[in-house]
Amino acid sequence: MTDQSGFPRYRWAVLAALLVGSATFAVHLIFMAPILPEIAKNLNIDMGSAANLFTIYVLAGSIAMTFGGFVCDKFGITTALVLGHLCASVPAVLMPWLGTSYGAVVTMRLIQGLSTGFFVTTTGPVLALWFPPEERGLAGGLATGALSVGYALTVVLAPMIFKSTGSWQMTSVIISVVGWVGIVVALLCTRRTPPVLQNQGAMVDMPQVATMTFADIVKSPVTWIGLFCVFFGNWGLQPLMNYVPAYLSAPAPTGVGFGPLVAGRLALATTIVGIFSTSTGGLFFDKVAKGDPRLPIALGFCILGVFAYALLCPFVYGNMFLLILCLMLAGWGAMFIYPAINAYVIGNFPPNMAGTMIGVCFGLGGFGGTIGLYLGSLTISKSGNFNMAIMLISLASIAGVVVGILTKQRARG
Repeated sequence: MTDQSGFPRYRWAVLAALLVGSATFAVHLIFMAPILPEIAKNLNIDMGSAANLFTIYVLAGSIAMTFGGFVCDKFGITTALVLGHLCASVPAVLMPWLGTSYGAVVTMRLIQGLSTGFFVTTTGPVLALWFPPEERGLAGGLATGALSVGYALTVVLAPMIFKSTGSWQMTSVIISVVGWVGIVVALLCTRRTPPVLQNQGAMVDMPQVATMTFADIVKSPVTWIGLFCVFFGNWGLQPLMNYVPAYLSAPAPTGVGFGPLVAGRLALATTIVGIFSTSTGGLFFDKVAKGDPRLPIALGFCILGVFAYALLCPFVYGNMFLLILCLMLAGWGAMFIYPAINAYVIGNFPPNMAGTMIGVCFGLGGFGGTIGLYLGSLTISKSGNFNMAIMLISLASIAGVVVGILTKQRARG
């Protein structure tokens, strides 16, 4: 059954499966953040080494995205989502038995990080094959918003679960439930043939690019502009989501000293706004920017850079109202850019290569998050505090504004 768009209503069920996958990725990435000092203590490592557990996860995801998109294009959305859930959930369940040494935890975080390659690259095929162009900003915004739902719930629930169980390893097991549910949802909701593949004539108004080869795409400036938008976006997003909760939790002078429970609740301000930021970012891209990504991308980076830097100011973290406001605005800016980036990438290339293109841009671009986390962990180890790690977010945002201005969407038919 179709609606006035000409696309089946079933597309929203497919999107729901993608949302659960996005949330699963976020849950497993972020659950360590508000309890990182306790994890470091349990594993007998310093905070810099503990912070690298985020770096490893993001690094594995960046590598996996380079082939995850190909897997999705070749074997389908269902296969990609199920593989993603298994990569995230199986190591999580094994954590109480294997997660007793730093080396073992590193190995399991590498495996979990592979899930990113399947979840993120599936976004492209879902949008390109199931949604009309005028809905892709909104649908992409909802998909990215699911990350914020996962982040928001986890930064609150993880400290509570940890306090109840007394074990971060058992916390890992309990949060894995979302992944097992996600497998069921994927199997129920993504088995039908996409409408674009049912009717090759509906290749979404793209005759000028339908014959492009992969070599042509690699040579295209659009590819590299999109890649660097993702690169600096991830450099801002990953340290914001992973280091700021630890910064708020860690005792002074390493951090602000609020402790795990309060830090988790405060970090909710950063994460929960992403639910609304991505949806409004998608609508802004569709309705206000009319498919031109330059304004939403530049605007999002500006907001992120200014308010991330503000978190370091004593008059901000010494005033609860100002602290929460800055956390919310930084989180808003970090997530606002992604619907425009998603639509920019898939709107310039053939739908049958959407997964591959998202994989290229978000896989290679994802190394920005890896670099941001790695450099941040180095500065934490050397300085004994989070200040420079957070300042790097603002520096990446400045670069993101410059690259974002270079983007321009192909005209819609």
